[in-house]
Amino acid sequence: MDALVRLSFIVAAIGYTIAGVLFFVDLASRRGVPSAVAWAPRVLTIAAVVHLGHVVAASVAVHACAVTTVPGALSLAALIVVVAYQIFCRRETLQTLGAFAAPLALTFLVGAEFVRAKQILSENRTLLAIHVTANLVGVGLFLLAGAVAVLFVVHERRLKKKRVDWMTSKLPALDSLERAQGRLLMVGFPLLTIGVVTGATFSAGIDTAPEIIRAVLAYAAWMTLALVLLLRAVAGWSGRRASYGALVGAALVSLVLVGYLIQPALGDGL
Repeated sequence: MDALVRLSFIVAAIGYTIAGVLFFVDLASRRGVPSAVAWAPRVLTIAAVVHLGHVVAASVAVHACAVTTVPGALSLAALIVVVAYQIFCRRETLQTLGAFAAPLALTFLVGAEFVRAKQILSENRTLLAIHVTANLVGVGLFLLAGAVAVLFVVHERRLKKKRVDWMTSKLPALDSLERAQGRLLMVGFPLLTIGVVTGATFSAGIDTAPEIIRAVLAYAAWMTLALVLLLRAVAGWSGRRASYGALVGAALVSLVLVGYLIQPALGDGL
């Protein structure tokens, strides 16, 4: 089983790497690369399927559900990013975002291997599974929304400066980016809300500085994104202002994930 876990990890990592390269090649090319456009999504899908097999094999190997361990949760986050891209972005013809989705998935997958452990996070498996799953999906959607926000800001600035060139033609239309960003935030926010609410159940176990910092950042991210959605609905926020708000929320979420990644590396004495 250990051999299968290692093999599936290697194959998935290679697949994500190849997909990311293909997406980037198409993005960086003036005239586009038809073969890259055709193969990049296919390779990304194959890598995701192999990655799913890796998650299942790893869960069987440690006799624990993936969402109840830190490595499993991080690994599943990679799958969430890819699935979100396939569902929300390809339907909006936002092929360019694959250049962000593939590296994000690879980062989560590799990061999970660095923190892989055999300890179960909590005895309350059902509530923990709900908490982690809701947070994973919400975080994955928000990170992708942050990538959309980056593209929106870059594209809008280039258009305002009248820099209409081959790179501008590669970027998706502003309307498509705006719609995708709004949908990702609207779907992700209720899930992150569930994660925040259920996370209060485990707050009694938070007793170290890193855990407190992560909790504060998580709540700050939730409040920031809640404010962005409120201003979009009430004050008519859209375009650049909404994108900057989404970027701040995505940055806070990223800091929370970085905290999970660096704590095991620093040791238990942190």
